[in-house]
Amino acid sequence: MKKILKYIFTFMTISFIITVVCLTLVDDFVYSLNNSSTIIQDSDSLKDISTTENLKLESESTLVQYAYDNKYYIYLKDGKIYVNDTKKKELITTIEETDPICFCNLLYDKNQIVYFTHKKVGTSSKLTLRTYEISSKNKKQEEKYTVNNFSRIKEFECSPVINIIYMNIETKSGIKENNIIYRIDLFKGSSQVVSDKIISKLCMLKAKDRLYYEDNKSNIYYSGGKLSIFKEKVNLIGTDLDDNIYFISSENKNKVYKVQNNKIVDTIDLTDTDVLSYYSDNTNVYLIYPTYIINISSENPNKRLIKLSNYVTFESIKNNTVYLKTKDNTIIIRELLK
Repeated sequence: MKKILKYIFTFMTISFIITVVCLTLVDDFVYSLNNSSTIIQDSDSLKDISTTENLKLESESTLVQYAYDNKYYIYLKDGKIYVNDTKKKELITTIEETDPICFCNLLYDKNQIVYFTHKKVGTSSKLTLRTYEISSKNKKQEEKYTVNNFSRIKEFECSPVINIIYMNIETKSGIKENNIIYRIDLFKGSSQVVSDKIISKLCMLKAKDRLYYEDNKSNIYYSGGKLSIFKEKVNLIGTDLDDNIYFISSENKNKVYKVQNNKIVDTIDLTDTDVLSYYSDNTNVYLIYPTYIINISSENPNKRLIKLSNYVTFESIKNNTVYLKTKDNTIIIRELLK
């Protein structure tokens, strides 16, 4: 009996070692490309890994963004905006003003940059809104704003369809922090619409002047007041091309609610609940998991678009192209097959 148990133990030990070695080899092969692999094929939904094109970001670059047609990418560094050609991997132009640039946003439907310069005047700050069209190099100055105790622009939402901008500005006075949401009509000026709250997420419709936002206590509001259509706490995710708003259950993360005209029009049951983050490009809405991504606004919302490795973090999806970043500031670009 002891001899039999010894054989069984030896066999199990050898099997375990072989399994670990095989899994390690598979992981190294599939998940790494020069130790920074990002994606493996998933039912032929991706091109071959050898077609990967990498970008190397400058150190200390912030607000990295990618054009809707993938022609350009921009970033903010040292108070300047650097505009780059994605395919040629070269700098096209540098946008620089007399005052440092503190914020920039590359619009979701055209290659136009909206940005703000910042000038400190006592306890106040002068923010100047400007625009830059990449292909024509046409630059415009739009409006100037005065903000007391300005700290930073936390979030920015824009509808080029109705020419309305909403932005969440953080102010600080001593240890007191406040958020102010400004509504900017590019033809009629600006106004404060929300104050004395800490806002964690903004989202606006494209065809209608309606804002949705979430505070730090997971309360959901819209332009007309508090949104009270849910029976549980939810988090705001984003909008799709048809101006549907998406919310995810905040406690269990097992459901996504699709809302139109402040009514729940669909409830999507998720197969996994380990959601890391959310992403919306105003066309589609995505959920980011540790090992894959899904398009929750698609006809097949639980379909896994790609598989991810632990070597990268998700950055963006633009027009069927995925951007992921490695720890050494390399951007991996992968095009999804249609």
